[in-house]
Amino acid sequence: MSAFVSSSVIASRRLAQRSVAAAIGLLLASPLVQNAWSQAPAMRDTQAQTDVRIGVLGLFHPAQLEIEQTGTQTVAVTASGSASGTWVLNGEPGHRRLLLRADREKVVLGNTSSAAWQAASRDGSPVGFQLAVPGKLRRTYVGRLTVEARHGELVAIVSMSLETAVLSIVSAEMPAGAPLEALKAQAIVARSFLAAGSRHREFDFCDTTHCQYLRTPQGAGVSAAAAVNATSNMILAYQSKPLGAMYSSRCGGSTHSLREVGMDPHDGYPYYAVDCPWCRRHPVRWQSRVAAAADAPASSNEPARLAKARVWGWSVLPGSDFTTQKDAGGFLLQGHSIGHGIGLCQMGAIGMAATGVHCRQILEHYYPHAELEQLR
Repeated sequence: MSAFVSSSVIASRRLAQRSVAAAIGLLLASPLVQNAWSQAPAMRDTQAQTDVRIGVLGLFHPAQLEIEQTGTQTVAVTASGSASGTWVLNGEPGHRRLLLRADREKVVLGNTSSAAWQAASRDGSPVGFQLAVPGKLRRTYVGRLTVEARHGELVAIVSMSLETAVLSIVSAEMPAGAPLEALKAQAIVARSFLAAGSRHREFDFCDTTHCQYLRTPQGAGVSAAAAVNATSNMILAYQSKPLGAMYSSRCGGSTHSLREVGMDPHDGYPYYAVDCPWCRRHPVRWQSRVAAAADAPASSNEPARLAKARVWGWSVLPGSDFTTQKDAGGFLLQGHSIGHGIGLCQMGAIGMAATGVHCRQILEHYYPHAELEQLR
């Protein structure tokens, strides 16, 4: 039986969902330091111009996926390996969507079974398409799609340019109405995370808060696109290496160092406890309850919070700062942060930007001693 009895989280559900960034691998891989923000030096050659491979829709463990054409661009869906066959989505009747299904370690399309299927434009270049878990979620991507099968489940991997990935992340991680300087700060942080290196074996990153949340990128002319364009190739770094920069939704009034939340920086960037005036002036309050049979969770211990939240649900432990009070029904948890509180505080950044603070000063505040550098 679940230990979760009830919860009332007095905060935006969307903010809570995107703030639960898994900490352990990211914390240990983090690097960064700064003080000379003006003329950002170019870093050694990196994969700035190469694609990022992102595993998508994996939370649904899909046995079927639907590919659909968007717009007028033709989508060619081709079998790999010894299997032969190409299907074309060109908008004509019967040629607008296709259904893939898993058969153990094979992917079946129509009567053709293959180890994998790829979708791209006719010449192999990136293409816009929709990918859907039937009856659950539909999302638009721009890139090249590969669909494989693992133990009866489909694994979808979208290979997209770094800047497309950053735009998709900023579109998901920040409110559309956020000030431009806050969006620019988020873009730099998201790009830094991607530039720091892969976090998965089968692909580079996933589209959940384990890595970074991803959704259909906003088009040209919107603030997110302007922020990504204005910060093109800019990242945070530590000791001349890209920083896998962490961030969360609301820090509760002060961010944390790694040691404060029970993590060892292992000579990487330690993060710092910095004051967040916006969160102090606009506190968030949440409370939840767990049954008496459950173990009392420990506050300010991110590994422990992640372990408990995976069992009880993220809404039960949305933030790392909380008090625990035992009563007749079990434990009452009362908290005042959303997320792990490490690195950039998204709402704090929005608050700073609203008062005219530049994105460089925002990053300088939340990532002390960091370097702003540029990928080539």
